[in-house]
Amino acid sequence: MIKYLNIKYPNDNYPSVLIHIYYLLISFTFCYLYYHKFIIKADFYSVLSSGGIYPVLNGEAVKPIQFRILIPLIYKAMQIIVNLITSIPDHALFFILTIILCYLILFSFYLLLGQYFTGRAMNCWLASVIIYPMVWNFVIMNGQFFYMDFCILLIIILGFYCIVSEKYNLLLMFFFLGILNHPSAGYLILAFLIYNYKNLFKTKTIIYAGTMSIMYIGIYKLMDYYFSNTGGYFVIFNLPRNLELFHTLPFHIILRDVFFNFGGLHIFIIFFLIAGSWKRYRGSMLYVNLVIIPYVITVLVNFSIEEIRNYITIIPFVVILSLLFLSTFENNFLKPSPRLFYKREK
Repeated sequence: MIKYLNIKYPNDNYPSVLIHIYYLLISFTFCYLYYHKFIIKADFYSVLSSGGIYPVLNGEAVKPIQFRILIPLIYKAMQIIVNLITSIPDHALFFILTIILCYLILFSFYLLLGQYFTGRAMNCWLASVIIYPMVWNFVIMNGQFFYMDFCILLIIILGFYCIVSEKYNLLLMFFFLGILNHPSAGYLILAFLIYNYKNLFKTKTIIYAGTMSIMYIGIYKLMDYYFSNTGGYFVIFNLPRNLELFHTLPFHIILRDVFFNFGGLHIFIIFFLIAGSWKRYRGSMLYVNLVIIPYVITVLVNFSIEEIRNYITIIPFVVILSLLFLSTFENNFLKPSPRLFYKREK
């Protein structure tokens, strides 16, 4: 039976059907946990709810939730299709949607791994490692449900992949979808510029960075105009409140958040830097991960530092750097791509 399941794609760079079944089973398991902690209790109808899909569809949600319209549109499309066959409760339908998104996260991360490590078979199985920080940031340490969170991670992984594989036209498409889902898509512009640090003033870099910037500003300005009657805000200055938390939060809570964000994978990055093993690698493939720094600063200034879900945007960068650190050990199963060993020249 395994013989028949292990069907190869025409392009041998893609996993077998068996691997896709593996990704689906992992997705179901993870989303089942997420369902019982968040989805089953989610309020899809309240105007003030962070899960208010229906108010968003009706143009009645508060900002910035109203601007995050991608998942509500996908959810509505799924609902129309499913209702042609049978009726299904809102929470069950959203559960199915999360499974699909989680599966796409795993498959997209497999594609990203292919840019950093050789060995298709190893990357097929290694892609599931991204579930580890997701368990911590989406379930264990997360206290809030936002319907767009899975899609945030998916868009960032796809954008990250398009940047390092230099598929910039495809990047524009995913970036557009990302804008409709969450403002964190804007960090793909920074990642793109860091990756192209040697070519910042070349026409190609300027055109793509400028196009993404115009898309970002223009779409949000357009939505702000169209939904001008809804209350709320787009960004806030949260630095004083976040600094105050260092005095008001119990010390053990601060330690918990510092050490168990990403399941502790960021500690590997610290060792990566201190030990100097990062010097083994050079160029854009390594430096693109520096987008972590401006993102963390932005969380301190504009978000809530204690909300662990706020860090899901940089999960793929943290995981890639952690794997690069592990790859520096002798006789390692991780075989870095040759692209990591020389400076990118254009």
